Amino acid sequence: MSDRLLQALISSPNDAADDCLLEGLRLGTTPEKTTCLDAILRRNNVRGLTGVVGQFDAMPESLQHRILGQVKNFHAALSEAGRSDDHAVRINALKMIALGRQGKLAYVLLENLHAGDDALADVAVKSLVAMARWVANETRALQREDRVPGSGFRVPEDTPTDADSSPGTQNPDPGTRASIYSDLMAQRPEIEAAVARALDLHRGKHAADLLRAGLLLCDWPGSKTLAILHTAKHGGQSPMVRRLQQPPASESVESFLLGASHGQLRSHFHIAFSRINEAPVLDGLLRRTYWLKDHQLETCLHHVTRGVWLGEQELMHDIERRSPADAAKIAEWVALTGVHDVIQDERIERLRNHAMTDFDARLRILRVAVRRKRGSSIKLIQSFLTDPDERLMRMAARELIRRKPPEGENLLLQMMTSAPESVRRVISRSIGQVGFDMFWNRFDRLDILTRRSAGKAMLKLLPDATLRLGRRLAGNNIEDQLKAMQIAQELGLSDQLRSQLIGLCTHLNPKVRSKAIHVVGEVDDLPSDTLIERLMSDTDARVRANTIEILETKGKTAFLPALAQRARSANNRERANAIKAMHRMRVTTASSQLLTMLQDPRPEHRISALWALRQTGIWPLVNEAVKIAKQDESLKVRRYALGAVKQVVEAAQAANAAGAKTGGTPKAAG
Repeated sequence: MSDRLLQALISSPNDAADDCLLEGLRLGTTPEKTTCLDAILRRNNVRGLTGVVGQFDAMPESLQHRILGQVKNFHAALSEAGRSDDHAVRINALKMIALGRQGKLAYVLLENLHAGDDALADVAVKSLVAMARWVANETRALQREDRVPGSGFRVPEDTPTDADSSPGTQNPDPGTRASIYSDLMAQRPEIEAAVARALDLHRGKHAADLLRAGLLLCDWPGSKTLAILHTAKHGGQSPMVRRLQQPPASESVESFLLGASHGQLRSHFHIAFSRINEAPVLDGLLRRTYWLKDHQLETCLHHVTRGVWLGEQELMHDIERRSPADAAKIAEWVALTGVHDVIQDERIERLRNHAMTDFDARLRILRVAVRRKRGSSIKLIQSFLTDPDERLMRMAARELIRRKPPEGENLLLQMMTSAPESVRRVISRSIGQVGFDMFWNRFDRLDILTRRSAGKAMLKLLPDATLRLGRRLAGNNIEDQLKAMQIAQELGLSDQLRSQLIGLCTHLNPKVRSKAIHVVGEVDDLPSDTLIERLMSDTDARVRANTIEILETKGKTAFLPALAQRARSANNRERANAIKAMHRMRVTTASSQLLTMLQDPRPEHRISALWALRQTGIWPLVNEAVKIAKQDESLKVRRYALGAVKQVVEAAQAANAAGAKTGGTPKAAG
C-alpha cells in the first residue's frame, strides 16, 4: 500500500506532492527520510529540490553526502534558493555551492556578497575562499603527481585517487584523475571570474579574505585574478600590488613569482625577495622551480645579489636534508639563477652526487644541462658519461654529438674503450664516418703510445676500419701507402691485410717495397718463396737487406743457401745482415765470412763488418778490430773500430767486476 502511495506521489503533477514528500523528509526516521529523498530526486522538480536545499543543514550526514553526490541536478534549485526570501534557505544554498564545488553557480555567491546582509556576505566570502583553495590544491596535486595533455599535466586513465572520494567531486568518471582535471577546468574559469569581480566591487571587512582567494588563484599566467594587475582602474589592483610587493606566505608563492614575471612588479620584486627568511617560504620557492622558467623573472633574480642570494654553504647544508627528487628541483633553480657556468657545474655536480640513488632525479638534472644554450660549459654533460645508468650515458653522448664541442670527438673516442655496447653503438652511428679520417690526420702528430690506444679505439668504433686502411694501401699515393703500412704494423693488422701487403712487395717504388717487406715479415704463415724471391730478384739493396732481417727472424734452415750467397754480396749492408743472420742460425762459416769482410779493401764493407762484429759478439776477431783501429788508412774506419774495441773493453771490465763480487774467476774477453 505504501509503495503504491509513494509511486502516486512521484508521478503526480501537483505541487502538493512535493510538500508531502518534504514533510516526510523533515519529520521521518532515517529510513523514511531516505525514501522521501529518493522520491524527490526522481520527481526532479525545482520546488521539491529547493525544499531539500532548505533542509540540507538539518539532514543526517549520510543524506548530505548523497545530495552532494548528485549536486549537478540541483543547479536550478540552488539558483532559486540563492534568491529565496528565507534567510536559512539562502545560507544552505551558499554552503551547498561551496561543498559541491560548483563554479558554474559562483555568480549566486557574488549576488549574496553584495546583497547588503552581513550574515549572507560572511557565508558567501567563506564559500568563495573555500572554492579558491580547492582549485589551488587540486591544481598543485595534479602538477605534483602527473601531467594532463594540453595543460602541462599527464594523467593516466582509470587511476583512482584519494580526492575522488570527496563528496563534492562530480565528474563523468569519478574514478580517474582525468575526470578531476576536466571538472577542474570546467569550474575554474567561473570561480576566477567571480573572485575577480568581487575584488573589483567589494569594499568592506571581507576585502582581505577576497584578496587571499585571488592570490590562491594566481598560479598560472592565464589566471583572471592575475590579469587584475594589468587591468586599469580595477578595484582590486592596488591591494594586490601592495601584497605582492611584500614577502609571500607559503601558500601564495606562485602568485608572488607570477606577479614578478607577469605583473610588471620587477622593480619591487628584488627588494621583497631579498627579505625572505622564513624556511617554509624558501622551501616553497625551491620546490616550485617550474615557475622560474621565465626570462623576465630570471632578470629579477639577477637583481638579488646576482642570483646567489642562497650562499654555497647554505645550499650545501640544504642539500643534505633533502631527498634526491628535491635536489633535482634545486638544480633547476641553480640553472636559472644566472650565475656563471663554472659555479653552476660545481653546485649541480654536488646535487647529482646526492641523487646518485635516484634515476629520475639524475634524469631531471641531465635535462637541466641539456637545456643550456650552445657554447655553454659541457662539464656537467661530460660527468654523465660515467653515470652508473647506461640510459643516461647514452643521452649524454647524444647531447655531446648534437652540440659538437671542440673536444667532443676526443671525449667520445676515449669512451669507446670502456663504454657499454649500446653507448658505443650511439657513438659509432654519429661520428664513426669521420673517426677513421680524424685518426688518419692526427696519426703523425701523436706519440706512439697515444696513437696505439687511439687506433684501438678507432677499430672498436669503426668495424670497417681495416677495409678503409686496405683501400689506402691499394691507392696510388706513395706517402699514404707508407703511412698505412706503419698504422697496420703498430696496430697489429698485418695478418688481416696480408694480400695487400704482399702485393706491395712488388711495388715500383723501392721505399714502398722496403717498408712492405718489413711489415709483411710479421705475418705468421708467410710463404718462404715470397721472401726468397724478394731477396734474389729485387733490384734495391735496401729491400734485400730488410728481407735478410726478416729471414733472420724466421730462422728456417731453408734460407741458408740464399744467406750464404748474400754473405758475399757487393752491398755492405746486405752482406753484414746475412753474416749476422747466419751467426744467429749457428752456421760455423759465419766467423770466417766476417773475417773476410773485416779485411775487405772497401771502407764501407769494413765499417759494416765492425757493426756485425758488435751485433754478433764474435770476440775472437777483436784483434783484427784492434789492428784496424791502429793501421787502417781511413780515419772513419779507424774511429768506428776504436768504438768497437772500447765496447769490448767495457764488457770485459763489467765481467771482471761481476766476478769479483761473486768470488769467481774473472773472464777475459775473447
